[in-house]
Amino acid sequence: MHVRVHVLAAAFALLCAVPGARATARPPERPAQAGPYSIQLTDEEGRALPTFSHRGRTYVLGSLGGRYLVRVRNDSGRRVEVVVSVDGRDVIDGRPATWTKRGYLVEGWSEVAIDGFRTSRESVAAFRFSSVPRSYAALTGDARDVGVVGVAVFPERELRPVAPLRRAEPLEDEGRAGASPESRRSAPAGEAHADAAPAPQASAGARALAPEPSPGARATARPGLGTEFAEEHASHVRTVRFERASAKPEAVLALRYDDREGLAALGIDVDGRWAARREAWLRETAEPFRERGYAEPPPGWRGR
Repeated sequence: MHVRVHVLAAAFALLCAVPGARATARPPERPAQAGPYSIQLTDEEGRALPTFSHRGRTYVLGSLGGRYLVRVRNDSGRRVEVVVSVDGRDVIDGRPATWTKRGYLVEGWSEVAIDGFRTSRESVAAFRFSSVPRSYAALTGDARDVGVVGVAVFPERELRPVAPLRRAEPLEDEGRAGASPESRRSAPAGEAHADAAPAPQASAGARALAPEPSPGARATARPGLGTEFAEEHASHVRTVRFERASAKPEAVLALRYDDREGLAALGIDVDGRWAARREAWLRETAEPFRERGYAEPPPGWRGR
């Protein structure tokens, strides 16, 4: 098992320090790469999942039960904070995603692999492709945004040389995604809200025995894939201080995922069959002689 060490960005008194923190304007969605920033979905071995560009968006082919990680790359020389959402849920606290929440720190010229919904500083619940009714979003009450992964990128306010990260003072309580609002209110303003009351976890062996979705979850039954709050894995993080240069992200990256049938319904040539059919048509309609006459000299030919 690979043990990953990530960094949560915890800004001390951030909302007082960032100008325009009340701004709520939403920038247009961008593809999975913008300037020096990019995102990918990978398997457990770090291999990129099949990815397609279609009408200005990026789509990923998933398979039911497959585990994936969200890899965020920062090819700038500046530290950035990335706030990540899966199916409209924040990957740290499990609640509806917003820009004002804290995220992961990515050093300049580096990347981070986000490996699940965070359940504590030491572990995550893996991202696994599931049916929509069994997705974490559906089971927590809202499957409207199932099928999209988003990243909001916030550069740091001050440029600084790369230096060892300072460990922040530990927060009082260890927490898990899906905690109650009361426990969130007890956390100091401006700190990462990955620390709250625990929520039930699913183990690898228990996933197959999970109870059937509630009537409310069944009402969200849709074809295609969602993302499950799956088995627990070790994944260590620590908190550091980070001040955003702006309340508005410099880039908002997004990619969408679905199964083979769902992508094909959008007009995406998942298997390359359309290209094969076009090649077959070209060969079927090939002619041995399309023009008659003598050879036409190529451009620039002088002959003598």
